[in-house]
Amino acid sequence: MNPTNRATNRAVVLFLWAALYFCSGYISHKLNGPFSATGYIWLPAGVTVAAFMLTPMPRWLPVALAFFAAQMLLGWVEGRDTLRLILFSLDEIGCAALAVALVRRTHFSLEGLAFVRGLLIAGVVSSAVSAAIGAGWFTIMQDVPFWRTARVWGAADLVGVLIVTPVLAGWSRFRAMRSGGMSGGDFLFGLGAFAALVLTTFFIFDREILAPVPRGVLFALTYIPLFFAAVVTLLWGGRGGSVAVAILALFVLVNSGQGDGPFAESAAHHGRSLLEAQLYLAVAALLTLLISTLRTSREQLHAQSARRQNDVTLALAASNQLVYCLDPRSGTLRWSGDVERTLGVREDTFASLDDVLAHVHPDDRAQVRSRWLRESDGENRTDLQFRLMLPAGDCTMVLDMSGPLLDGDESVAVIAGAWRLQGAAIFEERDAA
Repeated sequence: MNPTNRATNRAVVLFLWAALYFCSGYISHKLNGPFSATGYIWLPAGVTVAAFMLTPMPRWLPVALAFFAAQMLLGWVEGRDTLRLILFSLDEIGCAALAVALVRRTHFSLEGLAFVRGLLIAGVVSSAVSAAIGAGWFTIMQDVPFWRTARVWGAADLVGVLIVTPVLAGWSRFRAMRSGGMSGGDFLFGLGAFAALVLTTFFIFDREILAPVPRGVLFALTYIPLFFAAVVTLLWGGRGGSVAVAILALFVLVNSGQGDGPFAESAAHHGRSLLEAQLYLAVAALLTLLISTLRTSREQLHAQSARRQNDVTLALAASNQLVYCLDPRSGTLRWSGDVERTLGVREDTFASLDDVLAHVHPDDRAQVRSRWLRESDGENRTDLQFRLMLPAGDCTMVLDMSGPLLDGDESVAVIAGAWRLQGAAIFEERDAA
């Protein structure tokens, strides 16, 4: 890439990070309302952690300066004290960088359990250290109670990380696929679950719609959106689940900030309702994170299994071989490799012992049957050559390399083996002999 274009792209990225920080901070202040020491909502905490996770460490300084400029601009717009803003920026941005640097020293990844572990470590460390420093400063300078301030500060930062960071980290790895991806059924069911999440959240957290509902019942209804968020995550994966949690957070925080919804009904004051809403959203974020992690792990195992099976199939096809497992009790066979390409017959026509023996040359049939069905006597079995009669009228020489796998009672549990197809020269040598 041209150095000029690279520099332009980096400048655009810095501007986008700063704009995202400013907008999320402005929204957080609007939802919090007036506060003296610390607010109950601070979404930029998730923006800073995501930015440091997604940016190589040598480029952290420009990112930190962009966040500092955005925070100063936010304070200027809202008319806040400059010294307090500088200290707050150094505290929040520095603690986020410190926490992510700690995470990067471990086995960190943006996928799977490694991401969940890294996210939790970064969220807990950054929120705890930042809350301790900030609450300590307010205690010394303004005689504000330490533990009450630190508790609210830490909860706001941690929930901001749990809500915002998965969205940014997940969608930063999005690549449009020309084919594949989720099935049409999963997409439609996921879309239905997402619509149900939006509708149920809207009705449950709107005071006017559910005003006649008793408070206890209304609070119990808050579990319904969690169910639909889990369904969306199962069907759409981590990206869809993170968006579902973000939409849920938007409805919950906006309505709770306006004095609507179950948390506002049960809370003694505005700040407590926002704190309860934060805890609710933290549970929702952790639930979707764990579900998406399990789903991703399962998909990775399936992909690895499919790749290995494909590699085995290609290797067997290139070497003109087939691999099988025979259950001597039921007489069923399982094949690995392309039976139709190698033998010219469908795999289901060779699904049982009787089917295979029916295609073995009559002169070799008894020998093959005896080899497969005799009990193990502890001897090393030599390879066996026999003739296979195919539907097209061809006669193929097959070299069978197989052996028994014994159960605990020394009986044969399964017979595993491989077929190697021999060329026409084998027939000539056999006839000459």
